[in-house]
Amino acid sequence: MNKINTTSTNLDDLVVGQSNWKKKAQQRKNDKPWLKKSNAIAFMVLDALKSRKMTQVQLADKLKVSPQQVNKIVKGRENLTLETISKLEKALGIQLLVLHDEVIYDHQEPVSMLNE
Repeated sequence: MNKINTTSTNLDDLVVGQSNWKKKAQQRKNDKPWLKKSNAIAFMVLDALKSRKMTQVQLADKLKVSPQQVNKIVKGRENLTLETISKLEKALGIQLLVLHDEVIYDHQEPVSMLNE
């Protein structure tokens, strides 16, 4: 293959790669609502770590996850599950999630959390 054909092939590869920009832009737009919430949680976790003089590694040990996972959480780019949020709340002794007009059903009877 001569140099001109190789260059042409490389340009074709670049053009094909550019067609993903719309898809990626749409994905960022779709992710924006949960990313905003994830970012807010990240700041709350970082504040809790700072006030407790706790490191990310120590939090990882408490959560039984890798330090890399905690790092992802504090970057605010993780789509956190309710389970993970609950574990963070327990490990840090803080409340990250508040549900308004929250009702918990225990044995088929509603129990309002607001009366506790």
